[in-house]
Amino acid sequence: MSSARIQRHRLTAAVTVVLALTASAAVAVTPATAAAGVQAPAQAADAPITVENGIQVVSAGTTGFLGRKVVNGDDRYLWTTYAGGTTRALDPAYVWYGGGSDIVFARKPTESSYFLHDMAAPPNPFWVGLDSAGTLAGVVDRTLIFTRRDSSGTFETTLKSAQPGSSQVTTRAVPLPTDARVLRAQAGTLDTVLIQYWRGTADASTFHLAAVDLATGKIVETVQTGTLAPRSGVFLSDSHLAWVENPTGLSAQLVTAARGGGERTSLSLGATPAGTSLDAAFLGGWALTAQKGGGAAEFASSQFPLVARHLGGSGTVRLLDHVDSMAPAPDGSVLVRGGSTSKGGEGLYRIAPDGTGAPAATLVATTGRTTQLGLVSSSVPSVVDLDGNGGRATLAWSLTRPNAQGTVTLRHVATGAKVERSFSGWDLREASTLTFGWDGMATRNPGEMGAFAPGGAYTWELRAKPLNGIGPDLLRTGTFKVTRKAGPHDYTDNGSPDLLARDASGRLFRDDTVKVNSSSEVYSPGRAQIGTGWQIYDRLEAVGDLAGGTAGDLVARDAAGVLWQYLGKGDGTFAPRTKIGAGWKAYDRITGGSDLDGDGRADLLAADTSGVLWYYRATGNWKAPFAGRVRVGGGWGAYNQITAVGNIAGTHHGDVVARDTSGVLWLHQGSGNGGFSARVKVGGGWGSFTHLVGVGDADRDGLNDLYAVGASGSRLYAGTGSATGPFKPAAFTSVNSDAARFDTVF
Repeated sequence: MSSARIQRHRLTAAVTVVLALTASAAVAVTPATAAAGVQAPAQAADAPITVENGIQVVSAGTTGFLGRKVVNGDDRYLWTTYAGGTTRALDPAYVWYGGGSDIVFARKPTESSYFLHDMAAPPNPFWVGLDSAGTLAGVVDRTLIFTRRDSSGTFETTLKSAQPGSSQVTTRAVPLPTDARVLRAQAGTLDTVLIQYWRGTADASTFHLAAVDLATGKIVETVQTGTLAPRSGVFLSDSHLAWVENPTGLSAQLVTAARGGGERTSLSLGATPAGTSLDAAFLGGWALTAQKGGGAAEFASSQFPLVARHLGGSGTVRLLDHVDSMAPAPDGSVLVRGGSTSKGGEGLYRIAPDGTGAPAATLVATTGRTTQLGLVSSSVPSVVDLDGNGGRATLAWSLTRPNAQGTVTLRHVATGAKVERSFSGWDLREASTLTFGWDGMATRNPGEMGAFAPGGAYTWELRAKPLNGIGPDLLRTGTFKVTRKAGPHDYTDNGSPDLLARDASGRLFRDDTVKVNSSSEVYSPGRAQIGTGWQIYDRLEAVGDLAGGTAGDLVARDAAGVLWQYLGKGDGTFAPRTKIGAGWKAYDRITGGSDLDGDGRADLLAADTSGVLWYYRATGNWKAPFAGRVRVGGGWGAYNQITAVGNIAGTHHGDVVARDTSGVLWLHQGSGNGGFSARVKVGGGWGSFTHLVGVGDADRDGLNDLYAVGASGSRLYAGTGSATGPFKPAAFTSVNSDAARFDTVF
């Protein structure tokens, strides 16, 4: 056998004997009163006691059990009583051991002495010291089993026992073969310890079990189990020796040998993944087996359930869905830390015969957790402001355990726009909590790029599948609301501007614009056709919010000079038109979207054919949206484009940019009373653009921007807030790369 293989066996042995849970640093020990191991363990008469979720049991006594939990990566040991559930934390400077009684031992990792404690006795600071006699192989009641190799290469096995209340220590040598390398020792019957060892070399080894009398150290019986190490589970009863072996590597079997050299029988346990270790125990004429660790496993296994098989072949009983730790109790029952989806969830169960003699599981202590995957809590605000915190939000869901995978879906009720995130156990590693850092994006249709999520009512849906295959899938839902700040060109209530475009056949299209911090480009997540028949209008203009709602509105002039308004519904479409009035044929340029008088409402400007600019103040009443016109001034005939852009110069009033016939762009800053200050030259070269649109805040930096469309495509000019240089250099957009097909973009 290789040294690595030997080391794995020894590690297994060490893990088997280390025990743990929670109890108090001052531990009482007095002389034992009755023969521990012949009484039935005391239990509360009514409801099960409560223990911490992370607790593991490795030693069961008459009045309580020793357990371990991991705190910040360190083992913490506890003693918990069955009656009342009192838990005492044991001194964390020590490692604590036990084996089938109320006796526990403690040792500092840096020292060689062991100290005995009787956990059933009243408080008494009486400690009994035991010097180490080699490597600890196991603990049975008040006896420690040591193994060591002397200077001549001979292996020795020793039993050391102490009596509570007495300083006397008795030592017995176990006459195993001198080449016997002990793997582990564990409780057998009330007066016997079962020692597992191997002999030979790395290339030719045999494995053995020895039943050793605790009182004398004499070997009562030995049996050779084979040339391969048993698969973890070995046990002893008054009538049988038994072990679990894995002859094919992919299936396991339970082998029993009658005491006294009797006949061996094999019972198939079914398929097992390669390398799987199965724990086992006897209960009357039944064998219990389980693959430990199923509660936290990230894979499914048919061996996770705790199953009892009748040695006579007359039946099988499934007791629990998984086992994390198990230890024999003094009365012959087995105490198991595990879980059941049908019996009581996660906790400690006592496995003992029922009235018919068949094994049954009774809940002794509960952790308060379900065995099936569950939702402990959700942290989803009732209102999510996606205009604050950089357009992001943090949502979280805590599950009962981290070994799960699934999806979280956030869905906008009105439009179906959604965002979906898949998660696995890696995402749940922190306190079994899924933290969803939402970037404020969502997708309306499959295959589309993400857009900013619209405001309004949302649902969240959490779907999770247990990776260990235990219990049903989890489905939980909830609701929340998203708020967005309305923008002048926002028709979809998602805080980002939309661009409208009409083609020659009269079809009207909408493109939502998206500009994220990680890219300078502006894109459209997907173009939507929102109407037909718009060829009847010769002027179309976005005018901001006229009706006091959250969505932008538009006006349209027909060939007869009648002006119509279309109120935005907030879902990307418009309500049926309403008539504003006639006589608008006199104007060849109409623009809206700037608040010219500081009342918070976007106003309308119209230039007539003689070059006079007129101001129409918004009333806030959609039935009569504009007050009578007021003359701003003449000379506006020099411009072939007039575009309201909102406040881009930092004066808190609505501004206008105008392009002259030579392609020079000029800034007219609003004065706050419906007029403008002296114009400021922005720059030349703007003649290549067919449409200039005051799109609002497209890059979400708090400043208004300008969108320009020409035969070569479109560009976004981000605002700077400065009158002397109001725009940053152009940024490429893919929104209207096919601008030539449209006669109007607004």
